Amino acid sequence: MGKKNKKEKGRGAEKTAQKMMKKQKGKKGEDTEDLEAMIAEFKQADKMKTTYHEEKTSHPSPRSNMSFCAHPEKDELILFGGEYFNGKKTFMYNEMFVYNLKRGDWSKRFAPNPPPPRCAHQAVAVAKEGGQMWVFGGEFSSPNNSQFYHYKDLWVLSLKEHVWRQVKAANGPSPRSGHRMCHFNKNLFVFGGFHETSRDFLYFNDCYMFNLAESVWSKIAAAGTGPSPRSACQLAVAPTGILVVGGYSKTRVKKDVEKGTAHADMFLLSTEPNSKYKWKQVKETGQKPWPRSGYSLAQISQNRSVMFGGVRDEDLEENLESQFFNSMSCLDVISHRWFNFDLRHARGESSSSEDDGMDHDGQLAAGSSTAGNFSVPCPRMNAAVAVKKHNMFIYGGMVEQDSRQITLNDLWSIDVKKVDAWKELVKSDDTATDWQEEGSDADSDGDDDDSDDDETGGGECSKSSGIDWSNTDVTLPTVRANDSLPSFWFRTREDWLELISDNLVCDGSDEMRRADDIAASAEKQARLHFERERQHDEPQNDEQQNDEPQNDEPKEE
Repeated sequence: MGKKNKKEKGRGAEKTAQKMMKKQKGKKGEDTEDLEAMIAEFKQADKMKTTYHEEKTSHPSPRSNMSFCAHPEKDELILFGGEYFNGKKTFMYNEMFVYNLKRGDWSKRFAPNPPPPRCAHQAVAVAKEGGQMWVFGGEFSSPNNSQFYHYKDLWVLSLKEHVWRQVKAANGPSPRSGHRMCHFNKNLFVFGGFHETSRDFLYFNDCYMFNLAESVWSKIAAAGTGPSPRSACQLAVAPTGILVVGGYSKTRVKKDVEKGTAHADMFLLSTEPNSKYKWKQVKETGQKPWPRSGYSLAQISQNRSVMFGGVRDEDLEENLESQFFNSMSCLDVISHRWFNFDLRHARGESSSSEDDGMDHDGQLAAGSSTAGNFSVPCPRMNAAVAVKKHNMFIYGGMVEQDSRQITLNDLWSIDVKKVDAWKELVKSDDTATDWQEEGSDADSDGDDDDSDDDETGGGECSKSSGIDWSNTDVTLPTVRANDSLPSFWFRTREDWLELISDNLVCDGSDEMRRADDIAASAEKQARLHFERERQHDEPQNDEQQNDEPQNDEPKEE
């Protein structure tokens, strides 16, 4: 929840600096030359450091829109760049941190000649010459978020020699951030992104290929109809090409009003004979996740990718109402079918693709949620993900608490073969205390938000407690024999959110529905349903389990 802001890194911009919009309107801000001067100062300072060095650290400071990838030859995770916004000021980074999987500790490394500070860039690690990490694009923001400088530079870090090198090649992508990059058929592919000035913004749907052997850029002229312009999509590599999943874009409705769109489509850029490419929109089947943006996608095998987290926003003219997720879904990149990716419970219950419902999300906490007797990462957007061997790692992300946007720096892992439990490797700092409101305007905004919450949350939508499900054709989530109330809520939260969104009747218009009302109503309805089922069917748990596949019938092909 909060005020919109023009800053954009996929959906993340509207979460990192929402309170700045009113302050920035009518302000000129720094010229581009000022930003270039600031970047030049960073470069000059880094030139003075000519040797590689490494130092131990407890963990990286909180940041967002950084890159995070696995070392191709060692048991290490590499974090580079990013930004941190405390409600008043933005800090930009070009630091590199490495997490050693065997020792379970972080270190900060400096390699000579690094790229200047940036965020919303992309990095890909490849197994070449002892390991390389390639970085393209991104943006640099002024401290007050009024101006942005977009990069179009390409860098490579030798993970063996610990030296950065800028690769200058013509005919590459234009300056941008929020794009996506992947490694396919021994080439780098860059798709989409956006470019923003103080007056306007532009989204891209072009695709470029960088030949790693020849160090040459080429623009992909693909046949067919491709995705619409967007940023913050996700890429998954399939045997026959590259999948573009979802994304985000916005359009200007009128002079000072912008409307965002979270894309829920999927396209395949396939390889054709004679080294040609073709776009094709693909049909998704199975248990497709609830539409959202700001989610993460990690490739866990040649055929499977896992989605984690994200946020669903309702765009009102002046506000954003948000529901955050910490669910997982699995995508078969060949059949384009979605499956649940629930935890296998301690009692040996299988987390198969045929489980009921969609993804399920836990309660928001400082950095973790508790469902039953196990912990999971709290709902969040823009988490960084990486996969090493058969473990998926989640770093940081963004959550909201009241009017504050909280940047996390926790680290979690999950075995994607066992899918039995999340492990919290590093706890997040309490960054909520760092948040600074932007003067009286921010305070008044916060007061307005509170008063709105009181009006809508306390009265208009409270009728949801009286929903009579018996008068509808809705199939409610099944209560399993071994469910506790917390585990039932964790497993079925997203189903209840969707049910309440479809059935909640407010005194006001649809635009006045608030995300916190929906979430509170969903939790209440889930609890009431759980209690009713336990009272009525507790002696017949075996029958209840036998009836469970009824919820799955629509999902069978």
